Formats: sequence, structure tokens, C-alpha cells
Amino acid sequence: MGTQFAFWILLIALISSVLVNFVNLGNPSQLSAYDDDWDDLSAFRQDLVDMGIETRSLVSSPLLLEELEDPANTTFVISGVERDTISLPQFNLESVIQFSTEDGYSPNEIAAMRDFVIAGGTLIVFEDFGYASSIAEAFGVSFKGARLYDTVYVEELDYNYIWACMQTNPCGMNESILDPATLSTHSRWNSTDILQKHICSLWGDLNAVNPNISSISLEKSGLCKQHWNAGVIEYNASYQMLLSSPTAIDVVVDSSVGVFDPYIRAVSSSEATVDLNDDGEIWVGGKIDADTPDISGQFNLSIEVCPTAPGIPSCGLGLGRAHFVADGSLLINAMYDYEGFNAGVYGEIPTKKMPVNDNRKWALDVIAEALMEIDPEVGPTGQPSENAMVIFDESRHVQSNVATDSYNMLYFFLVYFTGDGLAKLILFVGIFVLFEMVLLRKKDPEPWRHVFSIIYYGFGDANRYSYYAKPNKIKQVFLSKVRNQNGMTREEFDAMPARDLQKMIADPILIQFVFENKPYSLEQSVAIVKRIKAWGRT
Repeated sequence: MGTQFAFWILLIALISSVLVNFVNLGNPSQLSAYDDDWDDLSAFRQDLVDMGIETRSLVSSPLLLEELEDPANTTFVISGVERDTISLPQFNLESVIQFSTEDGYSPNEIAAMRDFVIAGGTLIVFEDFGYASSIAEAFGVSFKGARLYDTVYVEELDYNYIWACMQTNPCGMNESILDPATLSTHSRWNSTDILQKHICSLWGDLNAVNPNISSISLEKSGLCKQHWNAGVIEYNASYQMLLSSPTAIDVVVDSSVGVFDPYIRAVSSSEATVDLNDDGEIWVGGKIDADTPDISGQFNLSIEVCPTAPGIPSCGLGLGRAHFVADGSLLINAMYDYEGFNAGVYGEIPTKKMPVNDNRKWALDVIAEALMEIDPEVGPTGQPSENAMVIFDESRHVQSNVATDSYNMLYFFLVYFTGDGLAKLILFVGIFVLFEMVLLRKKDPEPWRHVFSIIYYGFGDANRYSYYAKPNKIKQVFLSKVRNQNGMTREEFDAMPARDLQKMIADPILIQFVFENKPYSLEQSVAIVKRIKAWGRT
């Protein structure tokens, strides 16, 4: 009894320790594609649904990406990695057991995401100060994880909101607004190469020279509706992105990521600074020391990483890709749907209006490039492919209630113990040890002996034992007892004359019970059974 009590106490303590570290009670839920607060992503998800794209949430582990049937038509969105993963023993990429994991995701989860991109999938990672560093480093880049400040910020809001233009050179300010003279276009999407240019631009060009198409309705504009204007797809490769409290992204020099090449898509101004010690003050000098702990200069804000493929231009059409943006909140409703936010759709009408930006246009253009159907004969169709799907990673988001967080945790363990090689081995060994413990604690059975008890069937439960309460069944049991007690075989007993059987029984009431067929009440049956039980003892 004491051993069992100690076992249950230990089990409860282990489960409680996991829950305390994994479940974040009291923390607000945010950055979810399935909530509709100002800091969630419901507007982006609704746009995808309206376009006919299937959306799903992943609440367990990115290991499930390995089970996708069509990764080339799937986009995996990670918006803010708000908590670390649970450190469990796993095999790393070199098949060596690793007991501690990097921030955010396990080695096997990172490998699953790498394989997903190599197989043609699109990965989008929005991060600033969370736990996404392990993903970025697997693709040859890294998040600084420290706050970036820039002079190119939105004055009508505050310095937390800065502009980032998707172009080679940074955009600048003309007093309180973006300087049009500094605006340019996307370094790849505005290319004249059909394998490099954006697919909406290609589709628009094909429609313009098609004599059978005079105009396109908004309903049929498909994945390029963000460029639709008066029946025509007018692709615009200029993107003025609004970031909120971003960080910076570095290209890892001499990175051993193998088949991936990084391409810088957006940079800060040369006057930007990064608060490395996170004290809210900027002290910059010729070197980093205790007096000048921060840094200044031009920093990367968005990097696209693409696998290399022989004969195909880097990041060319048909390849997988990974987008890294230095702001986990880029697609929140307040900035993505700035018109709805300013109108009070996501709460009270704000006193400070969110400025016009291209966050929505850029995000939908990434989706269009990843998921548009391409007909082998006519080229892009403007519509999503048959298996088009966007998966939102909800597994690293904080939930507002213990039930949801606990469910996510259990689902995580389920995927871990069924998807990881070392976990399967641990599970098998654990089950084997458990069975061994049961066998060791099990007492040896007592020597077997037959104990005849005709009232085992019990009349206390007439419904359960009604079959055995019938007189014919009682008669069969009694005759078997007579035969066994006299050491006779079935053949000998069946061939015995009736008068010899009556002599063996030698009880007038039991003789009458055996040789006469008449109904018996429950009380009479009980009396017969008691008489049979006593028979043969004297």
C-alpha cells in the first residue's frame, strides 16, 4: 500500500511540473488565426477562406508536416513563438541522442520544416523576441532578439511603429511621411524573368494579351484580388510594410545549412539602432562594452531563404521558400486590416489611426506565389490549386485557459511518442519495464483443484443467472455430480439402467426431481439445489 501511494504521489508531481512549465495561466492569448481581437490574425485567415483556400491549425508539433501529401501546395505560417519547447531526449540531425533542445523547436521538428521547404512548401516566420531562433539558424539566418529603433517611423503613432520597404535600398522620410523618391520595387518580384517575377504579374500579362479576356470580375480575380482594379490585374511590386517593435535578422556567415541560400528583401535605414542590453536606452560607440553596449547601422528586416536547384534561378517559380520577417505582429488585425481597426471592428475606435500600409498586399502575394494553380498548357489560372492549404502553427502560442493548453500539451506528447524515433524506443522500453514490474509483483497462483459448487450461479441475481436456474440445467449438473462421484465414464453412465441410478441417488426427493418433468418455482429450485449440495457428503 505504501509503495502504491508513493508511486501515485511521484506521478502527480511529475505531471504537475510539466503543466507548470508548459501551461501559462493568466497570460493573454494573442497572434491566433482563430481569435478576432485586434492582436490576432483572423482577418488574414478570413481572406484565405474567401479565396477558397483551406486553413488548418497545428496545435501539437510540426512533425506532422512530414505526413503532408502535397507540401508544394501548402504554406506553414508561424507568427510569434511565444514559448519554448519541452526538452525531451531526441535524435539530432546526426542521429546522436540529444537531451536538451534549442529554443522553440526540437531538432526533429526543425528537420521536418527543412524537409518541408525542400519538398516545395512555403514557410513564413514572423518573429521578434520569441523562441524562433532555432528555426532561423537551420536556414542560415538568425534573429537578434533585441529591440530595433529607426528614424523611419510613423510620427502620428510613435517610434514603436517603423516603416520597412520590400526593396534593395531602405525607404526614407520626407518630414512626417515616406519620401516617394526613396520608394522602389521588390528585388525579385519585379523581375522580367518569368521564373522570378511575381505570379500575379505573370497572370496579368497573360490576360492582357488574351483576346478572349476583356475584363476580370473581382469574384474571379482569385489570389490576385489585392491587385484588381476596374476589371484588370494591375500588379504593383512596391511594398511599404508597417512593423511594430521589430528586431533585426542576420545572415549567418559560414553557415552549414547546405542547400539553402538567403536573399535580403528589406532593410532598415543606416541610422537604425539595436538595444542589445534591453535597457530602453541607446548608447553606441566604436566598440561594444559596458559604456556603449548597443549597436547602430543598417540591419536586415526581411530575408527570403530558398533551396538551390540545378537549372532553376534562385527562388524561382516552383521552388519552396522560407520567409523570415523581424516582427511577430506583422499580420495582426490592427495593422493587416487597418481600415477595420480604425473603424472599431476589433474594439473601441482608436484615438490614433493606423496608417495605410501594404502588409495585407505582401502577405496575399506570398500566398498567391505559393498556392496558385498553374495549368501546363495555359500557365497560371489565378485560382488556388486543388490541394491549396495554409497551416497556422498554434502549438507555441499561449492559451488563456488551462483546458486548451493541457489539450495542446497532450497532443504534443502524442505526436512526440509516435513521430520521433528515440521517443518510440523510450515508449517501447517503458511499456516493457511496466509489464516486467507487473509480473514481478504478481503472486504465484495456488495449486489448482476443482471445487464443485452448484450454487455458484447464485439466485441472488435471477436476471443474470436465469439460464442456469432452469430445472433441466440443474438436473444436468446433478447427474454430472453423481457420475463423477461414482467414477464412471459418460458411456458407462448413459448405459446404466434407471433402477441402478435410483439406487445411486438414494434420495426420494432427488429421484423424483430427476425422473419427473414438472415446473419448479424459484423457492423450490433453491431447496433442490441445497439438497444436491448436501448429497453425497454422508
